[in-house]
Amino acid sequence: MDPYSPLPGPAPQSPPPTRARGVGGGVIAASAGGAAALFLVLLVPVSFAAVHLGQQFAVVVDGQADGSAAAASELVDRLQSGETRYTFPAALENYGDGRYSGLCPAEYAEGCWQSAVFTESDCATVSVVLWFSNDPEGYEPEQTATIELHDVVPYEAAPVVFGNDGFEYGWVADVLCPVAES
Repeated sequence: MDPYSPLPGPAPQSPPPTRARGVGGGVIAASAGGAAALFLVLLVPVSFAAVHLGQQFAVVVDGQADGSAAAASELVDRLQSGETRYTFPAALENYGDGRYSGLCPAEYAEGCWQSAVFTESDCATVSVVLWFSNDPEGYEPEQTATIELHDVVPYEAAPVVFGNDGFEYGWVADVLCPVAES
């Protein structure tokens, strides 16, 4: 007898197919109603957010059309107090938008550099050390100057407007409060 031959006797029968159970009509209705309710609950806040975002986008686009939004962000460079490493803790903003042009003395034909310092505490007289150079990669000044600011209030802009027609580059090198340091 061949070990792989079928066994003698009747052929095995498979059990009858079982009927698939259906989902009741109430379950389908509840699922559809729940999905619709969830859709409405999400639709209202999302539509309010979309309207608000659209309004904000319109304000930005309108501002950029007249150049004010782009000019404000591109023409102000801010360094926080920890980044400046000044002797007297102060932040610095450099402006390229001409906001302090009226403070530039007429003696400077080339114009002035316009900045503002924001001290972290009161100082009756703040000394601002300025450095000038013609070397774009130089870290040492070719000339220095100091100007004084009076009655500086913490965290408020104290304009620093300075010029020097003999140099291409000028910057605020340090901020000092002589009374506080004594």
